[in-house]
Amino acid sequence: MRVSEKKLLKSGRAYFDKADYGKALLNYSEVLQKDPTNREAKLLVVLTDMVMNKENGAEALYDYYLILKDENTVNAEDIIEGLLESIDNQKLEFDKLTDPLQEHLLYADGISYSEFKDVAVREKGFKKAFEDVMFSTKVIITNRTDLIDFLNNLVKNHFYGVALNYLEGALSTFPNDKSLQFLFNKLNGNVEEQK
Repeated sequence: MRVSEKKLLKSGRAYFDKADYGKALLNYSEVLQKDPTNREAKLLVVLTDMVMNKENGAEALYDYYLILKDENTVNAEDIIEGLLESIDNQKLEFDKLTDPLQEHLLYADGISYSEFKDVAVREKGFKKAFEDVMFSTKVIITNRTDLIDFLNNLVKNHFYGVALNYLEGALSTFPNDKSLQFLFNKLNGNVEEQK
């Protein structure tokens, strides 16, 4: 790797650390223009793009990659690419599960999570909006990001039983999902404290 490419990667890292993701992406992209086979730059472009799109866990993956690089781990790119592939496979499995249900759910007696969030904002809070719909309307969740957001809001607003029901269903489908396992453990602690 040439000195100019190393400087661009270092500069990109500095911009990323300042949350100036656009400039970080430009630096990493410039490395790729000079050397389209540079795996590190390719990976950093992907990770930065994921952070810019606010994908769950993207910053943690980026940080983990930098730790591996700082520790001179020989196969750092392979490790992160493997994790990204695993994440993509989980998303594909989730989509396979939810896609056939999506059309059916549109006709079911319910409200989409995005519509519910609009109500929550209009009603000035998740708790009040959820209390208004919890016995009369189903909240329909069609993607993993919305599920995580919904579960976090349920826990934050002390709807532990409802969150536990959703989580148990989600974990039966995605038993290795770290975010869901973390929420389950967090929720179990709250439920035990209430007993």
